[in-house]
Amino acid sequence: MEKSNVLSLLHADKVNVEFVKKDGTTRLMTCTLSPKFLPQQIDVEEEIQKKTVNPSVLAVFDTINNGCRSFRWDSLKVVNGQSFNVE
Repeated sequence: MEKSNVLSLLHADKVNVEFVKKDGTTRLMTCTLSPKFLPQQIDVEEEIQKKTVNPSVLAVFDTINNGCRSFRWDSLKVVNGQSFNVE
């Protein structure tokens, strides 16, 4: 699976991702970039623009914890049950 596929999935629906956190633990997260799942007061693009852009990191909305979270592309392991490998 490629980054573009992951981004398409995130913009369309909720996505289950598994990645390794900085502390070495594995994190499972259900997240999205789809406006239909975001709270009214949150504009993800506005939130993302407040921070310096880092192409190694993707900011998403965690639908379980109801907040913005991020993960590093190189730490991403599984997306909706499919392996993810950074090219």
